[in-house]
Amino acid sequence: MTTVTGKPKLNDRSALARAGSIIARILLLLLFLLPIYLAVVSAFRPNVDIFRYGGTLSWQTFFPFPFTTANFQEALALPNFPIQILNTAVLALVQATATVALALLAAFALARIQFRFRGVIFYLILITMFLPFEALAAPLFLIVKDLGQLNSFWGLLLPWVAAPIAIFILRQAIADIPSSFDEAVMLDGGGLRHIFTVVIIPSVWPAMLTAWLTTFIYSWDSFLWPLIIMQDPTKQLAQVGIVSLINPNEVDYGTLFAASLIVTIPVVLLFLFLQRYYQEGTVASGLK
Repeated sequence: MTTVTGKPKLNDRSALARAGSIIARILLLLLFLLPIYLAVVSAFRPNVDIFRYGGTLSWQTFFPFPFTTANFQEALALPNFPIQILNTAVLALVQATATVALALLAAFALARIQFRFRGVIFYLILITMFLPFEALAAPLFLIVKDLGQLNSFWGLLLPWVAAPIAIFILRQAIADIPSSFDEAVMLDGGGLRHIFTVVIIPSVWPAMLTAWLTTFIYSWDSFLWPLIIMQDPTKQLAQVGIVSLINPNEVDYGTLFAASLIVTIPVVLLFLFLQRYYQEGTVASGLK
């Protein structure tokens, strides 16, 4: 009888624990999403209503009434903002694609080709991941200046096209592929080129997509480096362009929120579209 009556209590406890875990996750999710949601709501409000309802707690705090799209029209009508969005998209696409191409070659060599100090080179590459931007900014600026690439697209791209995190992701994914596949290709008369094209690339494309998306988001969100080397507003990136809207004397918060939302939407949609492949690549590369 004791055993029979004890089971429902254990089940009740486990059900309460699951319910408590779900509630805690929902509250944590709301904690992170609420500021984003309020920023989206503010993008559809006139400036006067942003301050009128920003410090209150009513239904109008969470719903834009009256609703307006004038902030988006003003943001897109800014002199350099549309071209800055285009600059950001082009840089992110080129940097992500070039980074994955270079990282794939480096990862293939580190995972499949035997040579001296291979492990040392790999760990030295990983160490560079932990170097702070503040330690790299000054020497990189001097190098780019000596190359005559200040205020240019190549000055934005070249210092960051070799990404250690992309090499790490792809190297881990390639290392998990059984070496017996390589031996089968070599028995058929193939060489390293055939192993690379027939075995490696078809097997690690989810990891390639993970590295590509990670680099794309990093490049899309870059702020400090373009702020340092780029002076021409027509060549500047969107993140810096948004910050330039902050005027010490008067800030048009509606336009600021709208411009931020315009820049955020493309990368969020891209991530949601590629999320399944990103997760597969994360598992394949061993990232957590």
